[in-house]
Amino acid sequence: MRTNTFFVGVLLIVNGVFGVDAEVKSVSVMVGDSVTLHTDDTEIPRDSKIIWKFGNEIIAKMNEAGANPSTCDGPGAIFKDRLKLDKQTGSLTITNIRTEHIGRYSVDIRSITAKLKTFQVTVHDVVESVYVMEGDSLTLHNGVKVQGSDQIVWKFEDQVIPIAYLNSPDETQWRNIHLKDQTQDLVFSNIRSEQTGVYTVEINTISMVLHRKYYIAVVGE
Repeated sequence: MRTNTFFVGVLLIVNGVFGVDAEVKSVSVMVGDSVTLHTDDTEIPRDSKIIWKFGNEIIAKMNEAGANPSTCDGPGAIFKDRLKLDKQTGSLTITNIRTEHIGRYSVDIRSITAKLKTFQVTVHDVVESVYVMEGDSLTLHNGVKVQGSDQIVWKFEDQVIPIAYLNSPDETQWRNIHLKDQTQDLVFSNIRSEQTGVYTVEINTISMVLHRKYYIAVVGE
């Protein structure tokens, strides 16, 4: 029996800038996914002014917390009907993301203090494929360092894999799958042909939401 390990990494880079809370984060997502760029605030001060930019172009803004935000279509209308600005947190969601959305995003939050965050977004248009032999072991790594408050959801096709049922003798569909306690990686033992399909991991942290997709093809011996 062979053991296969599949890993996709997400690089996080944090830099400090004097006088401003500045962060540069590298975010990698798949075409068609939605990604939320978080301000890290659960609720922004009432008098805050928020401006989101793509490169040097303003794509979303809000004059004060709770006010109706406005979004722009961006250069060449590439963001038309794709942007959502959260009125409470100031976080920006890009839906149905495409390769033309690759680039640098920044948010400038100004109230009593100033806060600047920058995200470098990369969009991939190929689902990662993994080919294994029936009966092999396989590990799908989520690609991030898991913190205690992070939430990770694994899906098979569009079905959430119920964590409580993993390794349960009463659930034959998930009997050979378990999560690693510290990393939340998805581990298959004695993988079966009926487990061929698309697996998605959704990673929710205080700073971002990331999706990863894998296509597993189980080949008979």
